[in-house]
Amino acid sequence: MAEFWAKGVELGLKGKQLTEFVESQTRLLAQREERQAQREREERQAQSEREERQAQREERQAQREERERQIELKRLELQIKMETKRLELQTEMVRVQNQHEAPRQRDNQQQMLHRASKLPAFTDGKDQIDTPYFTGEVEAVCLKKPLYDLLIGNIGGARRPDDPDVEWRMGAAQPAVEEEDPLPFANEDISELLRDDIATVHRRDQPQVVSAVTTRAQAKKDKTTTPLRVTNSSATAVVDRDQLIQLQEADLTLTKYRSRPVKEMTKGEGTVHFEVKAKILYRVFQHPRVNGGKPLRQVLVPQPLRRQVMEVAHDSIMGGHLGVKKTSDRIQAAFYWPGLHADVTRFCRSCDICQKTIPRGRVPKVPLQKMPLIDRPFKRVAIDLIGEIKPPSEAGHRWVLTLVDYATRYPEAVPLKKIDTETVAEALVDIFSRIGVPEEILTDLGTQFVSECMEEVNRLLSIRHLTTTPYHPMCNGLVEKFNATLKSTLKKLCSEQPRQWHRYINALLFAYREVPQESTGFSPFELMYGRTVRGPMQILKELWTKDVDTPEVKNSYQYVFELREKLEETLEIARENLRKSQDSGKHYYDRKAVNRKFTPGNKVLILLPTDHNKLLMQWKGPYEVETVVGIDDYKVNVGKKSKIYHANLLKLYVERPPEAVQVAASVEEPAELDEFDGEELLELGDLHKKEGVDDVKLGPDLTEDQQKELHDFMGDFTHRFSDVPGSTSLVEHEVHLTSDVPVRSKPYPIPFQARESLKKDIDNMLKMGVIRESSSPYSSPVVVVKKKDGTNRVCIDFRKVNKITVFDPEPMPTATDLFRQLTGSKIFSKIDLSKGYWQIPVREEDIPKTAFATPDGTYECLRMPFGMVNSGATLKRGMRKMLKGMKNVVYYWDDLLVHTETFAEHLETLRELFSRLTKANLTVRPSKCILGTDNVDFIGYSLKEGQKGLLLENVTKILNAPRPETKKQVRSFLGLAGYYREFIPNFAAITAPLSDMTRKGCPNRILWGPAQEKAYQTVRDLMSRDPVLRLPDTAKEFILRTDASDEGIGAMLMQEHGGKPFPVSYASKKLSGAEKNYSTMEKECLAIVWGIKTFELYLQGVKFVLQTDHKPLTYLNSAKFVNNRIMRWVMYLQNFDMRVESIKGSDNVGADFLSRVCE
Repeated sequence: MAEFWAKGVELGLKGKQLTEFVESQTRLLAQREERQAQREREERQAQSEREERQAQREERQAQREERERQIELKRLELQIKMETKRLELQTEMVRVQNQHEAPRQRDNQQQMLHRASKLPAFTDGKDQIDTPYFTGEVEAVCLKKPLYDLLIGNIGGARRPDDPDVEWRMGAAQPAVEEEDPLPFANEDISELLRDDIATVHRRDQPQVVSAVTTRAQAKKDKTTTPLRVTNSSATAVVDRDQLIQLQEADLTLTKYRSRPVKEMTKGEGTVHFEVKAKILYRVFQHPRVNGGKPLRQVLVPQPLRRQVMEVAHDSIMGGHLGVKKTSDRIQAAFYWPGLHADVTRFCRSCDICQKTIPRGRVPKVPLQKMPLIDRPFKRVAIDLIGEIKPPSEAGHRWVLTLVDYATRYPEAVPLKKIDTETVAEALVDIFSRIGVPEEILTDLGTQFVSECMEEVNRLLSIRHLTTTPYHPMCNGLVEKFNATLKSTLKKLCSEQPRQWHRYINALLFAYREVPQESTGFSPFELMYGRTVRGPMQILKELWTKDVDTPEVKNSYQYVFELREKLEETLEIARENLRKSQDSGKHYYDRKAVNRKFTPGNKVLILLPTDHNKLLMQWKGPYEVETVVGIDDYKVNVGKKSKIYHANLLKLYVERPPEAVQVAASVEEPAELDEFDGEELLELGDLHKKEGVDDVKLGPDLTEDQQKELHDFMGDFTHRFSDVPGSTSLVEHEVHLTSDVPVRSKPYPIPFQARESLKKDIDNMLKMGVIRESSSPYSSPVVVVKKKDGTNRVCIDFRKVNKITVFDPEPMPTATDLFRQLTGSKIFSKIDLSKGYWQIPVREEDIPKTAFATPDGTYECLRMPFGMVNSGATLKRGMRKMLKGMKNVVYYWDDLLVHTETFAEHLETLRELFSRLTKANLTVRPSKCILGTDNVDFIGYSLKEGQKGLLLENVTKILNAPRPETKKQVRSFLGLAGYYREFIPNFAAITAPLSDMTRKGCPNRILWGPAQEKAYQTVRDLMSRDPVLRLPDTAKEFILRTDASDEGIGAMLMQEHGGKPFPVSYASKKLSGAEKNYSTMEKECLAIVWGIKTFELYLQGVKFVLQTDHKPLTYLNSAKFVNNRIMRWVMYLQNFDMRVESIKGSDNVGADFLSRVCE
């Protein structure tokens, strides 16, 4: 206390002030000492508890070790007893066997004793013995007073004591069975031997019955092998040579090959001709990669024998039920007939065994359906049971009843000792007493939930009961996901006390209810009570800071009114977040989904569990579809019952037609000689059409009527859907040069392994009329480039020709211009031209300028090639001419995008577009077309309902890219990520540590430090969050927010949707050295000018709002500034019609963040 008096005097305090100062300091000291003593007491108590727990653990460990020691002793004691019993039984078996062979044994004994009497005691000698256990010559020791006639010890080849040779007879010379282990029974299970010995040997006090003993090994050898089950095949019918000749002559589909003269036809790199040898018709096929280049003679199979051949190749025991290609290859090794590949495809797809054993993952899932969004708490709840949990709790609980609310995600969990209907109903009523009675409950088909008792409970409480389809837990995914979280967390909490798990449930529920849900953005507590619940984090914060919020005093009416308003607001936000989360989940789920539909009468296979195990699923059936119940649910007749199944558990069953069908007529015609079936057809490459309307993808959310309309539309324009390029007359590619001197370049060396592929592509282009042989004085080198699908693309290096080519100034469309036109569109169709460049001819006088050299000669292009400086401009001009005056269609190179608000307008636009494509003689690639979808990928972005997102494929590349180590790799990473810089706030500042490493003078090998690692990981993290921007709507007012910091400036362009501002684009820039010296006013003004210049395309000529958190700048349009630089900027801003608003710094988080450098 004296110290406090001295300190008070030093501070100049006197009288009452000094006394109060000393008293306050004394109280504070006492409080600190009390807190210190309290902490010490708590630490001592915690230490005592830790020591007590440690002692308990050590005691339990000692008890476990003692139990294990006792178990080991008992095991050894039992093993000794069993070994003793086994030896006694073996001795008894030998005695019984000796009695059985007594006469023979006495004779053998006399002979052996006679020989033994001639040998001295303990002398060695070789002797020939003949016994049921060993026959042969051995080295033996002869005793004067033997205990037994013969003792056979541990010698090689000796039989087991319980396995004598039952066929042995006196005087027989049966060789002993040679075994590497003299005592092979030493490692066998004693209990097994004990059971066998008890079964075959009698006790001494029982009548002894002697019989031959059969060992397990002998029984396995003598066991008859079960014959293999072989599929019955009609191929067992014997067909001799004369019958084959008769069937070939009678088959009308083979007459054409027999009647025409032998003529060799070229097929890709191979040749084909037909011949008759010994009255049998053959097809002779020769190819350098087939049969070592030797001719392959194939028998032409008549129609009655074709099914037999396919059964042997596919269904037989040596057929292996292989796929279409391998089965087709196996057949073509010896046989052939017109339409072989199509017949084999139908045969394999209709194979009953193959259909029932196909892996579940090979059957695509149907598109995900959206669950209705619930906007009122506890209107609908999901219920399920967890268990049986082992070990049960100390109180006997084995199950957990779980309940989750669809609107708030508020969970409940009640441990149960049993799960009969009455117990479950009472637990539910107990929960309803706290949360209220819901209108709907969703459960699976458990007997507890569908029993008559539960139905009566639902009737009394006016609850509508909804159930999932069998074996489809995805329908009740909300509670299933909570169950997984509960089980995982409960396992961690009760790891030290497993039988106390029921006491952790309430704490676990608090932890789950306190944290925000990813789908709603709020915690269940907030949505339930309209406030943040005081939890461990708040308590810890209050203990550390002594900062306790004092609630505002309100009357009851005001409190209820504000609480209701807040609940309605948060539920509305949560509902919107749920809708977005639902759309995002459906988007990613539907990427590999296929819209599979079944009709009444279809035969289907059902994926059902075996042995009541959900994990062991196999296809069963076929069964018949009775009716369509829902969007993806079907009622199927399973045996004598009708059950409802989800489409993901069903697979269409393809029935194999009968072997012989009597028909009145057939529309199938014999194949022409110039049409070749089989795998070799692919070698003709682009010469023949390989894709058609069946390869076009349709939007997964289209109704059946809309799909039918699109199929009718595609039927009207079938000739436009082809992977074979057309030839348009809209435009010709012209090459204007500044010099008449021919350009010649030395050919590049082509790798030997790529030359064959290059020759094949050249041959294909010759047949398609894309190129022709040339004697032009021009010559450009060729390179072979790998495409995404693994095939090669022939590219010509026209760089020297491009240098003297007059540049074509045709303007190119920008992504900004394209996306501006897509605002408000809800339905999209993406169409890709088939090799768009090759559909444009080259002007006749310019063809020699396109010449190129290959190892096999010089060729020139008849169609516009890749790589010429004006090729893109020519394609752009042709597209502009074709689409002139047409609305709702945008294009980027050879990609077209049809966008409309309604389906009727969309179909009309498609018909107009394809009419123009027909007139221009252009074709589209079917496999790259998608029609009538609400979500489409276009020029590197994902578009959906007025929003623009990142393309998953490119994001995956960035996330999977290895960390850059050189300047080139850093530039490559920044280039790929920079394509999406408008999605990443403050991209320039974030990537500054990486871009700085690419400056001149920096080492080529990047010195990777914490700043570079943080920038690299930040870019990856921001892109992995799937950011979304709104497409600009020129009919709405734009909002521009800007801000400046000491290191950079940022701008954010926004528009309001539903009364809330949403970002359209982000922009940011690092300040230069001179700009960093600007005053705060100058930096803020610079941010405004730079932001307006960046988004000038949107802001020029329209009214917009400029929002800034620097209030003096709100007078830009009225005040006079002394600073000349600011005055010049003000004069520039007079060209724009804007309204300046001041906002709080806390509201300007977007632009403020953009101006900050990633530290």
